[in-house]
Amino acid sequence: MTNNESKKFWLIINGKIVTDHKIEASTFGKLLTNLQHVIDAIQEAKFKGYNKKDFILYLTEIEPGSVAASLQPSGFQTDLLSGSIVFEEMVNNLEDLIKTLIDSTEGFKTKIDDEFQLPYDKIRFLESFRGMLSKRNKFSVSIGYDIAKPSHPVSLPAHREGYIKDLISEYYEKSSVEVKGIIMRVKGDDPRSFTIKTETDDTIRCVYTPETQKDVMNLFKSPVIVRGLLNKRRKLKEMELVKDIRPFSSMTFTELGGFSFLQPLPIRVSYHDKDDQWGLENDELTLSGYGNSFGDASVSLKESLESLIIGILVFDEASLTEKSREIKKNLQKFLNLDQLNGMIDGIEIES
Repeated sequence: MTNNESKKFWLIINGKIVTDHKIEASTFGKLLTNLQHVIDAIQEAKFKGYNKKDFILYLTEIEPGSVAASLQPSGFQTDLLSGSIVFEEMVNNLEDLIKTLIDSTEGFKTKIDDEFQLPYDKIRFLESFRGMLSKRNKFSVSIGYDIAKPSHPVSLPAHREGYIKDLISEYYEKSSVEVKGIIMRVKGDDPRSFTIKTETDDTIRCVYTPETQKDVMNLFKSPVIVRGLLNKRRKLKEMELVKDIRPFSSMTFTELGGFSFLQPLPIRVSYHDKDDQWGLENDELTLSGYGNSFGDASVSLKESLESLIIGILVFDEASLTEKSREIKKNLQKFLNLDQLNGMIDGIEIES
Protein backbone atom coordinates (compact mmCIF):
# COMPACT_ATOMS: atom_id res chain seq x y z
CA MET A 1 0.00 0.00 0.00
CA THR A 2 1.40 3.40 -0.97
CA ASN A 3 0.53 6.90 0.21
CA ASN A 4 -0.69 7.68 -3.31
CA GLU A 5 -3.27 4.91 -3.26
CA SER A 6 -6.78 6.31 -3.57
CA LYS A 7 -9.67 5.58 -1.26
CA LYS A 8 -12.26 2.99 -2.21
CA PHE A 9 -15.94 2.54 -1.58
CA TRP A 10 -16.39 -0.60 0.54
CA LEU A 11 -19.43 -2.87 0.57
CA ILE A 12 -19.27 -5.32 3.49
CA ILE A 13 -21.80 -8.16 3.83
CA ASN A 14 -22.40 -10.45 6.80
CA GLY A 15 -25.15 -12.79 7.93
CA LYS A 16 -26.83 -16.10 7.15
CA ILE A 17 -26.25 -15.88 3.40
CA VAL A 18 -22.50 -15.62 3.91
CA THR A 19 -20.92 -19.07 4.18
CA ASP A 20 -17.16 -19.66 4.38
CA HIS A 21 -16.59 -16.10 3.14
CA LYS A 22 -18.80 -16.74 0.09
CA ILE A 23 -22.12 -15.31 -1.01
CA GLU A 24 -24.68 -16.23 -3.67
CA ALA A 25 -23.82 -14.50 -6.94
CA SER A 26 -27.46 -13.42 -7.51
CA THR A 27 -27.73 -11.76 -4.08
CA PHE A 28 -24.35 -10.09 -4.48
CA GLY A 29 -25.35 -8.89 -7.95
CA LYS A 30 -28.60 -7.39 -6.67
CA LEU A 31 -26.75 -5.55 -3.90
CA LEU A 32 -24.25 -4.11 -6.37
CA THR A 33 -27.04 -3.10 -8.77
CA ASN A 34 -29.03 -1.37 -6.03
CA LEU A 35 -25.89 0.35 -4.75
CA GLN A 36 -25.21 1.75 -8.22
CA HIS A 37 -28.84 2.91 -8.47
CA VAL A 38 -28.53 4.64 -5.07
CA ILE A 39 -25.46 6.51 -6.32
CA ASP A 40 -27.14 7.31 -9.64
CA ALA A 41 -30.10 8.85 -7.80
CA ILE A 42 -27.84 11.05 -5.65
CA GLN A 43 -25.76 12.05 -8.66
CA GLU A 44 -28.77 13.08 -10.72
CA ALA A 45 -30.34 14.99 -7.83
CA LYS A 46 -27.26 16.71 -6.37
CA PHE A 47 -24.34 16.43 -8.79
CA LYS A 48 -26.05 16.72 -12.16
CA GLY A 49 -23.41 19.12 -13.50
CA TYR A 50 -20.73 16.43 -13.33
CA ASN A 51 -20.11 13.61 -15.77
CA LYS A 52 -22.34 10.67 -14.91
CA LYS A 53 -19.60 8.25 -16.01
CA ASP A 54 -17.46 9.35 -13.05
CA PHE A 55 -20.07 7.93 -10.67
CA ILE A 56 -20.12 4.45 -12.19
CA LEU A 57 -18.54 1.96 -9.77
CA TYR A 58 -16.05 -0.68 -10.86
CA LEU A 59 -15.27 -3.72 -8.73
CA THR A 60 -11.59 -3.51 -7.82
CA GLU A 61 -11.09 -6.38 -5.38
CA ILE A 62 -12.72 -8.84 -2.97
CA GLU A 63 -10.99 -8.68 0.42
CA PRO A 64 -9.44 -12.06 1.32
CA GLY A 65 -11.11 -13.81 4.24
CA SER A 66 -14.39 -11.88 4.12
CA VAL A 67 -17.21 -10.83 1.85
CA ALA A 68 -16.01 -7.27 1.54
CA ALA A 69 -15.85 -5.72 -1.91
CA SER A 70 -14.05 -2.51 -2.79
CA LEU A 71 -15.32 -0.38 -5.65
CA GLN A 72 -14.12 2.78 -7.36
CA PRO A 73 -15.19 5.12 -10.14
CA SER A 74 -12.97 5.34 -13.19
CA GLY A 75 -11.80 8.82 -12.21
CA PHE A 76 -12.04 11.33 -9.37
CA GLN A 77 -13.34 14.76 -10.33
CA THR A 78 -12.41 17.69 -8.09
CA ASP A 79 -14.77 20.56 -7.38
CA LEU A 80 -13.17 23.71 -8.79
CA LEU A 81 -14.39 25.96 -5.96
CA SER A 82 -13.90 23.81 -2.86
CA GLY A 83 -11.09 21.58 -4.14
CA SER A 84 -12.86 18.56 -2.67
CA ILE A 85 -13.29 15.25 -4.47
CA VAL A 86 -16.86 15.11 -5.78
CA PHE A 87 -17.22 11.34 -5.36
CA GLU A 88 -16.10 11.67 -1.75
CA GLU A 89 -18.78 14.31 -1.19
CA MET A 90 -21.35 11.88 -2.53
CA VAL A 91 -20.17 9.12 -0.17
CA ASN A 92 -20.27 11.50 2.80
CA ASN A 93 -23.77 12.52 1.76
CA LEU A 94 -24.90 8.88 1.65
CA GLU A 95 -23.33 8.08 5.03
CA ASP A 96 -25.03 11.12 6.56
CA LEU A 97 -28.42 9.95 5.25
CA ILE A 98 -27.86 6.48 6.73
CA LYS A 99 -26.80 7.83 10.15
CA THR A 100 -29.82 10.13 10.21
CA LEU A 101 -32.12 7.20 9.38
CA ILE A 102 -30.65 5.24 12.30
CA ASP A 103 -31.21 8.13 14.73
CA SER A 104 -34.52 9.64 13.55
CA THR A 105 -37.07 8.72 10.90
CA GLU A 106 -38.47 12.26 11.01
CA GLY A 107 -35.01 13.72 10.48
CA PHE A 108 -34.43 11.29 7.62
CA LYS A 109 -37.65 12.33 5.86
CA THR A 110 -36.67 15.98 6.25
CA LYS A 111 -33.29 15.28 4.65
CA ILE A 112 -34.90 13.35 1.79
CA ASP A 113 -37.21 16.29 1.09
CA ASP A 114 -34.24 18.68 1.18
CA GLU A 115 -31.83 16.58 -0.88
CA PHE A 116 -34.23 15.35 -3.59
CA GLN A 117 -36.52 17.96 -5.12
CA LEU A 118 -38.56 15.78 -7.48
CA PRO A 119 -40.83 12.96 -6.24
CA TYR A 120 -39.33 10.67 -8.89
CA ASP A 121 -35.83 11.20 -7.45
CA LYS A 122 -37.02 10.51 -3.88
CA ILE A 123 -38.72 7.25 -4.79
CA ARG A 124 -35.89 6.15 -7.08
CA PHE A 125 -33.38 6.58 -4.24
CA LEU A 126 -35.61 4.94 -1.62
CA GLU A 127 -36.50 1.96 -3.81
CA SER A 128 -32.83 1.22 -4.48
CA PHE A 129 -31.81 1.83 -0.87
CA ARG A 130 -34.56 -0.52 0.31
CA GLY A 131 -33.16 -3.15 -2.07
CA MET A 132 -29.97 -3.19 0.02
CA LEU A 133 -31.85 -3.99 3.24
CA SER A 134 -32.59 -7.58 4.21
CA LYS A 135 -36.29 -8.24 4.77
CA ARG A 136 -35.72 -11.41 6.84
CA ASN A 137 -32.41 -10.67 8.56
CA LYS A 138 -30.52 -13.00 6.21
CA PHE A 139 -27.72 -10.49 5.83
CA SER A 140 -26.48 -7.12 6.95
CA VAL A 141 -24.77 -4.51 4.80
CA SER A 142 -22.20 -1.92 5.84
CA ILE A 143 -20.43 0.71 3.78
CA GLY A 144 -17.25 2.68 4.23
CA TYR A 145 -14.77 4.84 2.35
CA ASP A 146 -11.08 4.23 2.88
CA ILE A 147 -7.93 2.82 1.28
CA ALA A 148 -8.17 -0.44 3.23
CA LYS A 149 -11.23 -2.19 4.59
CA PRO A 150 -12.65 0.26 7.17
CA SER A 151 -12.62 -0.84 10.82
CA HIS A 152 -15.79 1.12 11.63
CA PRO A 153 -18.11 1.02 8.60
CA VAL A 154 -21.62 2.48 8.65
CA SER A 155 -24.26 -0.27 8.93
CA LEU A 156 -27.48 0.03 6.94
CA PRO A 157 -30.43 -0.25 9.39
CA ALA A 158 -32.37 -3.31 8.20
CA HIS A 159 -34.99 -2.70 10.92
CA ARG A 160 -36.04 0.46 9.01
CA GLU A 161 -37.05 -1.53 5.91
CA GLY A 162 -40.77 -1.33 6.80
CA TYR A 163 -40.51 2.42 7.35
CA ILE A 164 -38.79 2.91 3.98
CA LYS A 165 -41.54 0.86 2.30
CA ASP A 166 -44.25 3.05 3.89
CA LEU A 167 -42.39 6.23 2.96
CA ILE A 168 -42.19 5.11 -0.68
CA SER A 169 -45.96 4.47 -0.67
CA GLU A 170 -46.59 7.91 0.85
CA TYR A 171 -44.56 9.70 -1.83
CA TYR A 172 -46.10 7.58 -4.59
CA GLU A 173 -49.69 8.24 -3.53
CA LYS A 174 -49.04 11.98 -3.34
CA SER A 175 -47.25 12.29 -6.66
CA SER A 176 -48.36 9.54 -9.05
CA VAL A 177 -50.80 10.36 -11.83
CA GLU A 178 -53.19 8.37 -14.00
CA VAL A 179 -53.49 8.62 -17.76
CA LYS A 180 -55.94 6.91 -20.10
CA GLY A 181 -54.99 5.74 -23.54
CA ILE A 182 -54.04 2.91 -25.88
CA ILE A 183 -50.83 0.85 -25.63
CA MET A 184 -49.41 1.25 -29.14
CA ARG A 185 -45.86 -0.16 -28.97
CA VAL A 186 -44.02 -2.43 -26.52
CA LYS A 187 -40.26 -2.80 -25.95
CA GLY A 188 -39.74 -6.05 -24.06
CA ASP A 189 -36.00 -5.94 -23.33
CA ASP A 190 -34.38 -3.79 -20.65
CA PRO A 191 -35.20 -1.08 -20.02
CA ARG A 192 -38.74 -2.29 -20.67
CA SER A 193 -41.16 0.32 -21.94
CA PHE A 194 -44.36 0.81 -23.86
CA THR A 195 -45.81 3.81 -25.67
CA ILE A 196 -49.30 4.99 -24.86
CA LYS A 197 -51.44 7.28 -27.03
CA THR A 198 -53.58 9.19 -24.54
CA GLU A 199 -57.13 10.46 -24.78
CA THR A 200 -55.68 13.97 -25.22
CA ASP A 201 -53.63 12.66 -28.18
CA ASP A 202 -50.31 12.88 -26.30
CA THR A 203 -47.63 10.23 -26.71
CA ILE A 204 -46.06 9.03 -23.44
CA ARG A 205 -43.26 6.50 -23.05
CA CYS A 206 -43.93 4.36 -19.96
CA VAL A 207 -41.19 2.37 -18.23
CA TYR A 208 -42.52 -0.81 -16.64
CA THR A 209 -41.15 -3.62 -14.46
CA PRO A 210 -40.93 -7.35 -15.27
CA GLU A 211 -43.78 -7.93 -12.79
CA THR A 212 -46.20 -6.04 -15.05
CA GLN A 213 -45.00 -7.64 -18.31
CA LYS A 214 -48.03 -9.97 -18.52
CA ASP A 215 -50.50 -7.10 -18.05
CA VAL A 216 -48.76 -5.03 -20.71
CA MET A 217 -48.87 -7.81 -23.29
CA ASN A 218 -52.47 -8.78 -22.49
CA LEU A 219 -53.63 -5.17 -22.84
CA PHE A 220 -51.69 -4.33 -26.02
CA LYS A 221 -53.84 -2.22 -28.40
CA SER A 222 -56.52 -1.88 -25.70
CA PRO A 223 -57.85 1.07 -23.68
CA VAL A 224 -55.92 1.21 -20.40
CA ILE A 225 -55.41 3.35 -17.32
CA VAL A 226 -51.73 3.66 -16.39
CA ARG A 227 -50.55 4.96 -13.02
CA GLY A 228 -46.99 6.15 -12.45
CA LEU A 229 -44.70 9.16 -12.04
CA LEU A 230 -44.08 11.61 -14.85
CA ASN A 231 -40.37 12.33 -15.21
CA LYS A 232 -40.32 16.07 -15.84
CA ARG A 233 -36.63 16.08 -16.75
CA ARG A 234 -37.23 14.38 -20.07
CA LYS A 235 -37.82 16.41 -23.21
CA LEU A 236 -40.42 13.87 -24.32
CA LYS A 237 -43.17 12.91 -21.92
CA GLU A 238 -42.10 9.87 -19.95
CA MET A 239 -43.78 7.99 -17.12
CA GLU A 240 -41.59 5.94 -14.81
CA LEU A 241 -42.21 3.68 -11.83
CA VAL A 242 -45.37 2.34 -13.47
CA LYS A 243 -47.00 0.08 -10.89
CA ASP A 244 -50.59 -0.14 -12.06
CA ILE A 245 -51.89 -0.99 -15.53
CA ARG A 246 -55.56 -1.86 -15.82
CA PRO A 247 -58.13 -1.95 -18.60
CA PHE A 248 -60.94 0.52 -18.88
CA SER A 249 -64.01 -0.09 -20.99
CA SER A 250 -66.35 2.66 -19.84
CA MET A 251 -66.46 6.28 -18.76
CA THR A 252 -69.04 9.00 -18.22
CA PHE A 253 -69.55 12.35 -19.93
CA THR A 254 -71.11 15.27 -18.07
CA GLU A 255 -71.15 17.31 -21.27
CA LEU A 256 -70.51 16.83 -24.96
CA GLY A 257 -70.08 19.43 -27.65
CA GLY A 258 -72.06 22.13 -25.85
CA PHE A 259 -74.68 19.77 -24.41
CA SER A 260 -74.70 19.61 -20.60
CA PHE A 261 -76.31 16.45 -19.28
CA LEU A 262 -78.76 16.26 -16.39
CA GLN A 263 -76.86 13.21 -15.19
CA PRO A 264 -73.58 11.64 -16.35
CA LEU A 265 -73.91 9.84 -19.67
CA PRO A 266 -72.28 6.37 -19.59
CA ILE A 267 -70.14 5.56 -22.62
CA ARG A 268 -68.59 2.24 -23.63
CA VAL A 269 -64.98 2.67 -24.76
CA SER A 270 -63.21 0.37 -27.22
CA TYR A 271 -60.35 0.35 -29.68
CA HIS A 272 -60.50 -1.32 -33.09
CA ASP A 273 -56.97 -2.43 -33.95
CA LYS A 274 -57.77 -3.28 -37.57
CA ASP A 275 -58.93 0.28 -38.33
CA ASP A 276 -56.79 2.02 -35.68
CA GLN A 277 -59.91 3.72 -34.33
CA TRP A 278 -61.36 4.58 -30.95
CA GLY A 279 -64.98 3.63 -30.40
CA LEU A 280 -67.41 5.48 -28.08
CA GLU A 281 -70.91 4.03 -27.76
CA ASN A 282 -74.09 4.21 -25.72
CA ASP A 283 -76.65 1.47 -26.48
CA GLU A 284 -79.43 3.08 -24.46
CA LEU A 285 -79.50 6.05 -26.84
CA THR A 286 -78.06 4.19 -29.86
CA LEU A 287 -75.16 6.65 -29.96
CA SER A 288 -71.80 5.86 -31.53
CA GLY A 289 -68.66 7.76 -32.43
CA TYR A 290 -65.44 6.59 -34.09
CA GLY A 291 -62.15 8.26 -34.92
CA ASN A 292 -58.39 7.84 -35.18
CA SER A 293 -58.03 9.77 -31.93
CA PHE A 294 -60.17 10.04 -28.83
CA GLY A 295 -60.94 13.63 -29.77
CA ASP A 296 -62.13 12.64 -33.26
CA ALA A 297 -64.31 9.90 -31.74
CA SER A 298 -65.80 12.45 -29.33
CA VAL A 299 -66.67 14.77 -32.23
CA SER A 300 -68.27 11.84 -34.04
CA LEU A 301 -70.23 10.97 -30.88
CA LYS A 302 -71.45 14.57 -30.63
CA GLU A 303 -72.67 14.42 -34.24
CA SER A 304 -74.46 11.16 -33.42
CA LEU A 305 -76.18 12.88 -30.50
CA GLU A 306 -77.19 15.85 -32.66
CA SER A 307 -78.66 13.49 -35.25
CA LEU A 308 -80.63 11.71 -32.54
CA ILE A 309 -82.03 14.97 -31.15
CA ILE A 310 -83.07 16.14 -34.61
CA GLY A 311 -84.66 12.79 -35.40
CA ILE A 312 -86.60 12.81 -32.15
CA LEU A 313 -87.78 16.44 -32.20
CA VAL A 314 -88.72 16.97 -35.85
CA PHE A 315 -91.53 14.45 -35.51
CA ASP A 316 -94.49 14.60 -33.17
CA GLU A 317 -95.05 11.84 -30.65
CA ALA A 318 -97.64 10.01 -32.76
CA SER A 319 -95.23 9.74 -35.69
CA LEU A 320 -92.50 8.05 -33.64
CA THR A 321 -92.11 4.30 -33.62
CA GLU A 322 -92.31 2.42 -30.34
CA LYS A 323 -88.52 2.04 -30.35
CA SER A 324 -88.07 5.78 -31.01
CA ARG A 325 -90.45 6.66 -28.15
CA GLU A 326 -88.37 4.45 -25.84
CA ILE A 327 -85.16 6.18 -26.95
CA LYS A 328 -86.82 9.59 -26.48
CA LYS A 329 -87.79 8.59 -22.93
CA ASN A 330 -84.20 7.55 -22.25
CA LEU A 331 -82.90 10.78 -23.79
CA GLN A 332 -85.05 12.85 -21.44
CA LYS A 333 -83.08 11.44 -18.50
CA PHE A 334 -80.03 13.24 -19.82
CA LEU A 335 -81.36 16.32 -21.64
CA ASN A 336 -84.27 18.73 -21.18
CA LEU A 337 -85.80 18.50 -24.66
CA ASP A 338 -87.94 21.60 -24.11
CA GLN A 339 -84.77 23.66 -23.92
CA LEU A 340 -83.38 22.32 -27.18
CA ASN A 341 -85.64 24.38 -29.47
CA GLY A 342 -83.27 26.32 -31.71
CA MET A 343 -80.59 25.60 -34.21
CA ILE A 344 -78.35 22.52 -34.49
CA ASP A 345 -75.99 22.60 -37.44
CA GLY A 346 -78.31 24.95 -39.33
CA ILE A 347 -81.49 22.89 -38.81
CA GLU A 348 -84.42 24.57 -37.10
CA ILE A 349 -85.99 22.36 -34.44
CA GLU A 350 -89.58 23.05 -33.41
CA SER A 351 -91.24 20.76 -30.92
